[in-house]
This record gives sequence, C-alpha cells and structure tokens, in this order.
Amino acid sequence: MIGLSAVILLIGQVATLPFSLALRQRRVDYGLTEQTLADWSIDLAKNYLLGLAVTSIALLVLVGCARRWRTWWPAIAGGACAGLVLAGSYVYPVLVEPLFNDFSSMPDGDTRSQILALADDQGVAVDDVLIADASRRTTTLNAYVSGFGDTRRVVVYDNLIESQPEDQVLSVVAHELAHAKHDDVLVGTGLGAFATLIGVGLLGLIASSARVRRRSGVGGLDDPRSVALVLGLMTVATLLASPVQNTISRHVELRADLDALRVSSPEAMVDLQRDLCLRAVCDPTPPAWSQFWFGSHPTVLERVTIAG
Repeated sequence: MIGLSAVILLIGQVATLPFSLALRQRRVDYGLTEQTLADWSIDLAKNYLLGLAVTSIALLVLVGCARRWRTWWPAIAGGACAGLVLAGSYVYPVLVEPLFNDFSSMPDGDTRSQILALADDQGVAVDDVLIADASRRTTTLNAYVSGFGDTRRVVVYDNLIESQPEDQVLSVVAHELAHAKHDDVLVGTGLGAFATLIGVGLLGLIASSARVRRRSGVGGLDDPRSVALVLGLMTVATLLASPVQNTISRHVELRADLDALRVSSPEAMVDLQRDLCLRAVCDPTPPAWSQFWFGSHPTVLERVTIAG
C-alpha cells in the first residue's frame, strides 16, 4: 500500500511539474527568488518525501483500523489521525523546518531587546528569537510563530532584518507575538484535529456506501485500490474546506493586526504592508471570490485601512 501511495503521489508530482516549473520561472522573472534550479529541485524532492511519509502514516492508520475494527473504525481511526495532527504540529518546528532552513539566535542588540520587551508587554514568554536564512530561497519578507508548548518559537527572516527599518521589523514581530499570546497555533491545530476527526467519519460513510463501492470498484479500505479513492477524496475535501479554513484564518490575522497596532507603530505597519505587497507583487484588492476561497489574510488595502 505504501508503494502504491508512492506511485500515485509521484504521478501527481510529475503531472504538475510543468506548472511548478512555470511558476518558479515567473518567480525568477519577477525577482521573487534567487534560488538555483538545483536547490529548487532538492526542495521539491524533500516535499515529495515528506508528503509520502505523512500520507503513508495516515493510510496505515486508516487501513489498520478498518481491518481491526470493522464497525467502529471511523471513530478509532479519526481519533488516531487527530492525534497525529497534534503531534505533527508539535514536532514540526524541530523536525521539518530545519530540513529547509538554518536557524540562529538573533544577536544581542537594540532590535533583540525591543522584541523581548514587546513579548513582555504582550505577556508572551520568549526564551529566544531565531533568524532563518530564508534569503537563499526567497526575496519576500516574513516572520512567523510555529509549534506550541516547548517547541513554540518566533522566527524572523534574515532579509527582513537586513532590508527593513527597525520599526517595521518590530511591527511584524508584534503581529507574530499576538499569535503566540492567543495560542493561535495550538487553537488552529486543535481545529485541524477536529476537522480530521469529522473528515474520517465522513470517509467512513462514503466508503461504506454500496453505490460508491460499485462505481469505484473498491471493495473496502482493505482493498489496495482504495488508496487512489482516499487520496482523491482528501484532495476534494481540502479544496471544499478552504473557504471555512480561510475565513477563520482571516479573523485570526485581523485580531493579530489589531493587537500589534496597540504596541507598535501604525505608520510602520502601513509602510511595511506597502513594501511587502511590492516585493511579493501581490494584488492589494484581489477579486472577492478569490479572497473568499483562497485568502488566508485580510487584503493589503484592508490592513492599511485598519492601521491608518
């Protein structure tokens, strides 16, 4: 079954490769990346192997539970997969992120001191602020919070530190600290785990349907051919769930912006949003349908208006 998963995922990777290459070339043409084709290919291979590992674990859990508990497997497998979501989010900063970037502590200085002061103002315990060598992969600017509990950390891109004024750096970090203040990663992970539990339950209903079995030619989840069916259903479910997921995300990001404005400069946020948009060649006012379905953050115009 793992072998079949590898083949199906590889077919998907090959089928989408021309589009990935075209997208990469567009990023090169617009100055969004200076990454060589060789390094890009290595990242592509890493992502494929990570996807294969995650998919294989999920399929082993689903099939194993379906074989062991014929009636109650959706509930048991759903709980197990939800647990995997929680575990994955917890270990992601220490197991996955280092595969793509090197991290170092921000050196002592005024910027570090002000970041730690911001954290103290927001009631966020921060032992360290990390810098990622993101500039070797992208020219876009960013900072983020990942993990929760002992693995939670605040990460700032090296090109953000090197290219932007200190007040803009503090504006970005204040936004990320707001996420940490509200435990947004943990809450988001919990919602993801709950959605996984529901999704596996729906999968159980679909897989038990005589009509689905007849039309797909799949006898059950213990049938090797069920791999393609499960992967297809997962893809469709992810797409259909995007509006709900992104609506929640936009609310969370708006709250983080408002919190950041209470402890950092509104003018810096306006300048930062403008620079981020110019660097990323983004649309400050995307079409409503696109923002509804794919927008994980408020639009640039909305964020500038809030700060202004």
